[in-house]
Amino acid sequence: MLLEINGVLFCWQDLKSSNQRDEIAAARASLKENSSLLHSICSACLEHSDVASLTASKDSICSEIQNALNVISNASQGVGNKTGQPSSHKATLGSALDELEHLIIQDPLAVSEEKIRPSLEKRLEAIISGAALLADSSCTRDFHRERIIAECNAIRQALQDLLSEYINNVGNQAFSLFKKCR
Repeated sequence: MLLEINGVLFCWQDLKSSNQRDEIAAARASLKENSSLLHSICSACLEHSDVASLTASKDSICSEIQNALNVISNASQGVGNKTGQPSSHKATLGSALDELEHLIIQDPLAVSEEKIRPSLEKRLEAIISGAALLADSSCTRDFHRERIIAECNAIRQALQDLLSEYINNVGNQAFSLFKKCR
């Protein structure tokens, strides 16, 4: 398979490293996915230029496309790629979900309710705030608006259940350790 990058044709098998091939394959997949998203977001931005979250999403997708193009360019030239995320990604609803997921994965023995509960609740409320903006948008159908609200309430309850489970497990494991030490 021949690829053209920056006006240079090269054969896929000519890449020396399997890492280069993997990086280019991942970047191509990202380009394929993000190009259709960019088209949809740009159409929505043209119709609803007053919705700031659409503009932020468009900027985020453009940044991801630029990053994918840089990955392909660097891999084709044998230059290593930086793994940092673009700064615009930090302001998206998806990044808030990623942060919450990272915080939820905890060692049950190390969980301190006083520390973890406010942090998780703050992250969750940031996500729900972003979801509320989507629900309140004039282009959101009533059915979707109701579903967003229901899912936000369900995830609030799921977080409370998860925190209760963590706290119960910490208490049970501490009791088990106490019995073993006797």
